[in-house]
Amino acid sequence: MIEIRNLSLRFDEKTVFEHSDFSFPDEGIVLISGVSGIGKTTLLRVLCGLLKPSGCVVTGTEGRKCSFVFQEPRLLEHMTALENVALVSDKRTAEDLLLRLNMEQELHQKAGELSGGQKQRVSIARAFAYSDDIVLLDEPFSGLDEQNKRTAAELIRTARLAVVVSHDPTDEELLKPDRKIRL
Repeated sequence: MIEIRNLSLRFDEKTVFEHSDFSFPDEGIVLISGVSGIGKTTLLRVLCGLLKPSGCVVTGTEGRKCSFVFQEPRLLEHMTALENVALVSDKRTAEDLLLRLNMEQELHQKAGELSGGQKQRVSIARAFAYSDDIVLLDEPFSGLDEQNKRTAAELIRTARLAVVVSHDPTDEELLKPDRKIRL
């Protein structure tokens, strides 16, 4: 069990969390939903250690690798799709993941030349190349057509633990989450 205890966080005058507690299973898919600005992305950042509010304790992640798919792709534009994914793994794993996400034609294309949806799939592949132990995904289906959403959802469902933030109610149908958190 992964737990976040005593999460309190303010941004300027806005309280996002105050003495809040959250728990996540060790395995499965967790879907986090809620209106914009409620703290979904902030919760992911706390979960993976990118944000460490004082007094907050996160347990259950020790010894586990955590990967993150951000809302906006964070790729090296001068490198190919394959090179971006291979940065965190070996070339064979990178290629296998990109092929699973229907990126055959774009393997050797520079990231700066890819469409938004293609960049998103490269970001998903890179996260899984780094680790499928804990995968945090912030709006992973943005820019994807229906077929590519289904393909990405199939890969996401293979993670040991996937925590997905989404605004889109149809993502629940795609992911079939084991647990839902509404903020």
